[in-house]
Amino acid sequence: MIQTFELLLALRYLRSQRGERFASLVGWSSAIGMAIGVMTLIVVMSVMNGVATEIRDKILGFSSHVEIQGPGDTFTNWKTWLDISQKLPHVEQALPYISTQTLAHHGTRSVGAMLKGIDAAQDTVISSHISQGSFLSLPNPQQTNIFEAVIGKELARKLSVSVGDKVQLLTPSGGISPMGASPRMKSFVITGIFDSGFYEYDVGLILTHIQAVQRLNRLGNAITGIELHLKNRDQATQVAQIARNLLPSDAWVTDWQHRHQSFFQALKMERTAMSIILFLIVLVAIFNMVSSLVMVVMEKRKEIAILKTIGASHASIIRIFLLMGMLLSCFGTLLGCLAGIFLSANLESIVAWIEKVTHTTFMSGDVYYIDHVPAIMEPTSIIIVVSVSLLMGFLATLYPAWRAAKVPPAEALRYE
Repeated sequence: MIQTFELLLALRYLRSQRGERFASLVGWSSAIGMAIGVMTLIVVMSVMNGVATEIRDKILGFSSHVEIQGPGDTFTNWKTWLDISQKLPHVEQALPYISTQTLAHHGTRSVGAMLKGIDAAQDTVISSHISQGSFLSLPNPQQTNIFEAVIGKELARKLSVSVGDKVQLLTPSGGISPMGASPRMKSFVITGIFDSGFYEYDVGLILTHIQAVQRLNRLGNAITGIELHLKNRDQATQVAQIARNLLPSDAWVTDWQHRHQSFFQALKMERTAMSIILFLIVLVAIFNMVSSLVMVVMEKRKEIAILKTIGASHASIIRIFLLMGMLLSCFGTLLGCLAGIFLSANLESIVAWIEKVTHTTFMSGDVYYIDHVPAIMEPTSIIIVVSVSLLMGFLATLYPAWRAAKVPPAEALRYE
């Protein structure tokens, strides 16, 4: 049980007095070091979590949760598979698609991209990202308006096109001419420009009607695969396993967690490594706290001896120095936690202000997957950081408190 005089003595020993300012300065500087370490750790973990979440949302914003493909590049018996897919649990949409490599040409500029044919009548995901123009119109019965396309903003910039312009698309699936094999070419009207927020899609994806790609490549009714969009993307692995059991053995079923497993594992490993490295800052501050408390013990040998002679027990002496260490730890941890939460909550605006003032760009979209610095705080991570910091601070006070309790009164007061 902590007594009032123990708390008062602990607070008194933390205040700098004449001749004892160096030890007090080292103690408070160690608390500031803990605050910096905790703050940095919370901010970095929030940024790493924000980056992973942002990239995952961007990828899945234009990508399926579960993908079903046939034994080859294309297959024709897809309608039966589509019926089975639509009846799977947790499936919100099951859409056929076809994709192929293409070369987009406009004026004197040519850029390689992925041409993807989709069912414009059923799609509700991509249409919400259109920033200029409009989404693909519904095909008429004569299919005279199927050669329309929407492209990413970065691809539009590279090709120098806008809504209403025509782009020549070349596909490697060509025919035989007197000059040999030749690629097929078709003009597509740009009806809209999308902004996915994910550079890889904005610079390398062209979307059009599925019938247009089939006619361009002379594929008949064949498609590349079926995309499944789920109500809860975390159920993708379970839905994929059910699909494997119901579909023929030659069906190739993948979910987003396995499709991007190496990428997200790399992000997770990087986050763990950064957390361990930044915990070293807190560890350095802890060692400074140990040294400052040991110095206080050495300077207070006479006071400790007097306390013992007037009846203070070993437990009281230990509690006094434990309180000193815990007060410093709590101050540093609380200050660092509040500063980390504040910076994480306002990080995007702070970074934007710094970029505006210094005329620099910290995260460029053509280098990184995203073009801003997101920060998403996890209460669990913050609790873990605060708990570990307090635990380390408590362990750091055990040795100085034990040394203080072992001070022999007779030796400390021999020459007094």
